[in-house]
Amino acid sequence: MEKIPLAKSLSTAQSTIGLVKQISEVLDVFRPYKPEVRRFRIDYLTRTSEIKYLLNIPSGANRKTHRKIELPATTGFRIDEVLDLDTTDLLNIGYDSVGEKWVFNANDFPTSSRFMVTTKGTISSDFLNRLVGVNCAANPTRKEDCDCYWIHSALKDVSILEKIWTELDVERVNVDVRIGVERFFSSAIPESVKQRLKAQKELLTAIQQGQRNIEGLKSKYRYSVKKANISPSDLVDLMMQLVSGDFFSSFISLDKPFVLGTIEPHRELTSVVPERVKVGVLSDLNLQLPAAKGELTFKRKDFTDAVTKSIQTFAPKKKK
Repeated sequence: MEKIPLAKSLSTAQSTIGLVKQISEVLDVFRPYKPEVRRFRIDYLTRTSEIKYLLNIPSGANRKTHRKIELPATTGFRIDEVLDLDTTDLLNIGYDSVGEKWVFNANDFPTSSRFMVTTKGTISSDFLNRLVGVNCAANPTRKEDCDCYWIHSALKDVSILEKIWTELDVERVNVDVRIGVERFFSSAIPESVKQRLKAQKELLTAIQQGQRNIEGLKSKYRYSVKKANISPSDLVDLMMQLVSGDFFSSFISLDKPFVLGTIEPHRELTSVVPERVKVGVLSDLNLQLPAAKGELTFKRKDFTDAVTKSIQTFAPKKKK
C-alpha cells in the first residue's frame, strides 16, 4: 500500500473526522524527525483513547538545527509517558504547552534515536459517531422457534484511515439489540393476576398524572386484590429474575466475531411486567477487520416455555 506523508494524510483526515485542527502546520516543524503515528486505540464504551507517536530523533547536528519537537495537543488528551525504545527506559522529559502544541526540546532526549510518546484522553461522542457506524434490525426475522436480529458495526472512511494510522483499534464497539418480552409474560400470567396488575397500573398512572378518579381506581384495585391468589410483588420479582442477565443470556446466541455484553431489562414506572430487554453486543474493529456483521438469535420458544413453567410452578405456592 502506498504511504502518504503523515502531514498530508492527517490534513486530509481533518476534513473527514476532525481529530486535530491545523495538523499539517503543526507537523511541518516536526517533519525533520520523521515522525510516525503508530497506533490509535479507542475503548468505545468508555470513550477513553490512547494515541502513540513514534519519534525518530537522530543525534548529532540534526538536533542542533532542529531543536523543537512539536506534537498536536489534542483536546481532552494528556501526555502519559515517553519511552526510550532502544533501552526500554521510561523518560522524564519536560515540555511546554503552547496553544495547540506540546513542545519538546530535542536536546533533552538521550542519545537513543527512537522514542514512543503515549498520549491518553477522552474523545467526544460526536467524534466516535463519525468514526464508527453501528446498526441493528428493529424488528426480527422470525424463524421456527427463534427470532433473529441482524447486527452490523463498521469503521467509516477506511480508505482514509488506513493511510494515517499504522494501527487503529476500536475496542468493545457496542450495538444494543432491544428484544420485546412483554407478550411472553402476559400469556403466562393467570387471569385473576392480570386483572390485579391492570388495576394497579391504572391506579399508578392516575396518581402520576393527578387524575380525578383516583378513589374509584383504588376501590377497583382493592376488589382485584381479593380475587387474586398471588402476590403481584412476588410475581414481579420472579419476572425480573427471568429477564436478568444470568438467566436471559442462556436464550441468546451470536455469530462471530460478536460477543455478549450487558443485559438490561426495562419496564415503565407504571408497569409491573417487563416490556423489553436491551442486549449489548460487542465487537473489536481494526484496519484488518473494519466491519463486523452477523445475527443475534433469540430462542423465543425456549424462553416462552421457561416463563410459562416458572409462573405455573410459582402460582399455587402463593396464596392470599
